[in-house]
Amino acid sequence: MKTDNYTEELPEGYTLAKHVSAKDRKTTIIYTLLSFVPAIILFVAAFLTVYYTGGIAAAGNDTFRIVSFVVTCLVYLLYIVLHELVHGIVYKICTGRKLKFGLSMTYAFCGVPDVYVYRKAAVCAIIMPFAVFSVVFIGLTVGMYFVNPLLFIEAAIMLGLHLGGCVGDLHLTLLFAKNYRNSSTLMRDLGPEQFIYVKD
Repeated sequence: MKTDNYTEELPEGYTLAKHVSAKDRKTTIIYTLLSFVPAIILFVAAFLTVYYTGGIAAAGNDTFRIVSFVVTCLVYLLYIVLHELVHGIVYKICTGRKLKFGLSMTYAFCGVPDVYVYRKAAVCAIIMPFAVFSVVFIGLTVGMYFVNPLLFIEAAIMLGLHLGGCVGDLHLTLLFAKNYRNSSTLMRDLGPEQFIYVKD
């Protein structure tokens, strides 16, 4: 079966052009290191903003700090689930097929392994969590600036962790934007691995 968004079988005349795997040790190391960069940068920026505006003293007592830290950790775990669900929702809308979700020590994933997805649907599914949650976390960070200095710093860290968590998604999106622009390009997404196919 073939639709505008996917095909069940790889058509004749297609060859494998790129294989991206989060299981690859080198890729995992690079993604992991890069994922912490935005969080560190935004933490430093937020802390310095609070420090130089005299907000440190208004950050709250020890109980407030502990509770806010625990809540932030729980929100981040929820975000990981929601991030993958957004991938899944787009894949489900585009293909209607069974999804595959998973979690390892270094990454979470969502894929649609039983079909080959055309470029437009693939890019939409890949980039949607970045688009949705960037707006959410930027809004949250700006809002927390006017609420509490500690919550502002924690929101900035969450924004950074979100951006870092999108490293793999952004890498794939850039590959499609730079190297695989033809609408006939297909991708098979197993979750932790993506295979990109192009016409000969």
